[in-house]
Amino acid sequence: MIGTVGAMAGLLAAKTSAHGLTPKEPPATKSTHGAGSSAIMTVTGPPIAITHGIVQVRITVANGRIVFAAATSLPHDNDDSWARSLIAAAILGREAVATQSAHVDGVSGATYTSKAYMASLQAAIDAAKS
Repeated sequence: MIGTVGAMAGLLAAKTSAHGLTPKEPPATKSTHGAGSSAIMTVTGPPIAITHGIVQVRITVANGRIVFAAATSLPHDNDDSWARSLIAAAILGREAVATQSAHVDGVSGATYTSKAYMASLQAAIDAAKS
């Protein structure tokens, strides 16, 4: 009986592991206000799940340049995660505008939030260019 239960648990774990494939994030969404060279585009990257919550980034693009980048969602399962994520998001947003890129240094003490922020940001940037 114990062997059967163990075998069933193993099969269930193998079946639910999705064969090692990572789920795809939903695509970025964008909206444009205005027309021509005065158009302003807002693009929201996909939500990226990390251990302590969800990270999602929105950018505003004017004249082909990122003029604003901010998190719309940050981990908030505990006060420490929330505080570190707020600091990291502010720094990463400023760096994204300054470099016009998602290729910025992560924030020490908020490594997972930084990586997720940059992934959502990169998807938003890619969507803005398409």
